[in-house]
Amino acid sequence: MSTTTALHPRSHTPSRAGASVSSFHRSWGGWTVTSFNVLAALNSSWFFLAVLGTGVVGWLMMNSCAPSIALFAVGFLLARPVLMVAGAVMMFRYGTLGLFFFGWQGPNLIAQVSHVLMTLAVLYVAWDVLRARRFRALGLGIALGLAVLVPYMLAQHAYFEAHPGLLEQLFAGSFGAPSE
Repeated sequence: MSTTTALHPRSHTPSRAGASVSSFHRSWGGWTVTSFNVLAALNSSWFFLAVLGTGVVGWLMMNSCAPSIALFAVGFLLARPVLMVAGAVMMFRYGTLGLFFFGWQGPNLIAQVSHVLMTLAVLYVAWDVLRARRFRALGLGIALGLAVLVPYMLAQHAYFEAHPGLLEQLFAGSFGAPSE
């Protein structure tokens, strides 16, 4: 059985006969999901940095959603599915799973709206990967996402160990800036 190389009509990328290689296309749905997530990240960043005055380290440790969204958004804007998948790995950890850890009252309602938006972005990435058969991007993106996520989680663990009770306050929505 011989393998022939042809140009995919949409991407002008060489592909094996029968394989689907599709270039990334930014859809209105993708723009919508990305835009709302970026707005949510900007809002939460303003809250932690300006309202609570946490400083950059406190912001990075308590607002994991913003860096996760940033990685996804950069991938979307640069049309790099690997970066989108890496961001989706982090957004699943902090956004989708955050739906089950944060309260659903008071200030946490805003956080929960952000978590729902992040979950929609994770679903968008999954849909794009399956639709365009981006299995290589999926594997590389998961590896990259975990390579960023694991050390980030270790740094968070150390930070919250140094600031006892802060994590519980964060989940309950009754917190202030950490004392250094």
